[in-house]
Amino acid sequence: MSDETTEFESFDEAKRAAILKDLMSFFQRKPVDLLPFEEVKERLHLKQLVDRGVQEVPLNQIVGSLGRQNEFNRLFMPREESLRKRWEEVRDLAEGPQGFPPVELYFVPDVYFVVDGHHRISVARSVGAQTIEAAVKEFRSTVKLTPETSIEDVIGKAALADFLETAGIAQKNPGDYVVTVPNGYEKLLDHISVHRYYRGIETGQPVSWEEAVQSWRRSVYMPMIRIVRKHKILEDFPGSTETDLYLAIMDHLHYLKEKVAPRTVGRARAAKDFSEEMKRSKKQKWW
Repeated sequence: MSDETTEFESFDEAKRAAILKDLMSFFQRKPVDLLPFEEVKERLHLKQLVDRGVQEVPLNQIVGSLGRQNEFNRLFMPREESLRKRWEEVRDLAEGPQGFPPVELYFVPDVYFVVDGHHRISVARSVGAQTIEAAVKEFRSTVKLTPETSIEDVIGKAALADFLETAGIAQKNPGDYVVTVPNGYEKLLDHISVHRYYRGIETGQPVSWEEAVQSWRRSVYMPMIRIVRKHKILEDFPGSTETDLYLAIMDHLHYLKEKVAPRTVGRARAAKDFSEEMKRSKKQKWW
């Protein structure tokens, strides 16, 4: 979105651009509306708030609003005539010697939501600014958002947020632990529970949930993910995720161990066999 032109000479020009952008959104298949903060907060279970002070914030990472998401589009072009008077006043301030005070933002990694200062952000973009001074408060989140995230994406991430909260882990990257297969997150929790059970047998003592999660991630999940990456298996399954393939190959590994001597079947062999079998069947989906 950062490469899209948002510089305008007047309110009328910015408003016309907003109308055109809204009309084109269907064909471009990019989110055109600002993300509604309250819905994002509810779906992602945002609770813990930390004051991050005043800082320079990239304007192209500000993609949401607290309560005014219908008045401006995703690029903060004004949609309503009622915004004209205040917008033009702020434009005069921006072009004057004093400028305007910092805006107020919420940060939900890795995007920002406007609490106060919608007109200032709109005007800043209209004059070609790249950043804006903002007082920032961060909501800690186990799920990461991007400037391209839509509200439909957020709805999909709600199940991911539930899984991460239950497991007690957090994403380091936006694609971590994401699944698209039916009941995928329930299956991941089942994997952790089974791993916890067998770890208890191995150690001869109770294993806490936290210990089980870390052990599963370290000794089961990440080794398989590294195999998927090493052999570039994801390239053969467009629309799928690394964690989708983790689940599929683990199922295939279990199948092979039932059909072949268990000691001769490892993760790498299961991954290779799964990939080759899917290629032979010319399938990209396995569920």
